[in-house]
Amino acid sequence: MAENMVLSEILFVLGAITAVGSFFYAMYKIARRIDNAIGVDGQGRTLAERMDKVEYQLWPNNGSSLADKVDRVEKTSSENVTELRIIKELVMIMVQSHQEATEKKARPKKSLKSVK
Repeated sequence: MAENMVLSEILFVLGAITAVGSFFYAMYKIARRIDNAIGVDGQGRTLAERMDKVEYQLWPNNGSSLADKVDRVEKTSSENVTELRIIKELVMIMVQSHQEATEKKARPKKSLKSVK
C-alpha cells in the first residue's frame, strides 16, 4: 500500500511538472509571436517605423501618397465621364441628322396631277 502511495505521489509530481512546463512553453511561444509582431522585422525596422510608413501613405502629401494617387484617379475618371458624355451627345446629333436626311429622301414627292 505504501508503494502505491509513493508511486501515486511520483506520478502526481511528474504530471504537475509536465503541466507547468507545458504552460511555460505555451507562454514562451505566445511571447515570441508578440515579439515578432511588435519587435524588429527582418529589415531592422520597429513596429513604430513600419506604422509611420503606413500612415505616410494615408494622408495627402504633394503627390507621393496613396491618397494623392486615388485623388488623381478620381479626377481622371471624372474627366473621362465628361468627355464620354460630350462624345455621346455628338454621336446622337449625327445619328439624328442622318435619320432626318434619310427620311427626306424616302418621302415621295407629290405631283401636281395627283393633287387635282
